[in-house]
Amino acid sequence: MPAQPDLVLLFTRYPEPGKCKTRLIPALGQIGATRLHQEMTLRILAQLTRLAIIHPHRLEIHYDGGTEEQMRSWLGSDYHYRRQTDGDIGCRMQAAISSHLGRMHRLLLIGSDCPDLSADIMKEAFASLSTHDLALGPACDGGYYLIGTRQESSTIVTQTLFQDIPWSTNDVYTLTKTRAEEHQLRCHSLTRLHDIDTPADLRHFDYHPHPE
Repeated sequence: MPAQPDLVLLFTRYPEPGKCKTRLIPALGQIGATRLHQEMTLRILAQLTRLAIIHPHRLEIHYDGGTEEQMRSWLGSDYHYRRQTDGDIGCRMQAAISSHLGRMHRLLLIGSDCPDLSADIMKEAFASLSTHDLALGPACDGGYYLIGTRQESSTIVTQTLFQDIPWSTNDVYTLTKTRAEEHQLRCHSLTRLHDIDTPADLRHFDYHPHPE
């Protein structure tokens, strides 16, 4: 029987103006915010290409908006694509991880909003899951940019860490870590990084928007 794979699930969305990085539209305009989203998605895909060399894994792109054909036209046909489910971000993450229960070794779920997320950090997350039940990458805004689990603890992770969390607040990481500890899940915390969600966050990213 072949070994179960290590997986990376990348959450992103089809780059449609007016629906991407909407909190950045006042600063960048609809086109500028969309271009930033495209740039950050391509940046994380470049890091995932590097990760594939130093830590082989299977990559799935879980997308919102658009169609699979449009996603393939944008990012290419070399990836596995799956549409995100409905519901808030907790419901969507829970569904994405649950779809692999019993069919994985270790799994990381990441977004495309953290330009400093590197292949080395993701490799560290995978390595930590050899001895820990959970890996969390805290974001400076109080959320997290990465959550990882392994087969042995994936069921309890999906059952306990995505319900009744006040998403998009500065308490997400702390509450998630506290709840994990309450359920005796051993958690490894990664380097704290910046998400790029608001105009104030742009100072943490070397981005030069094109004029509309």
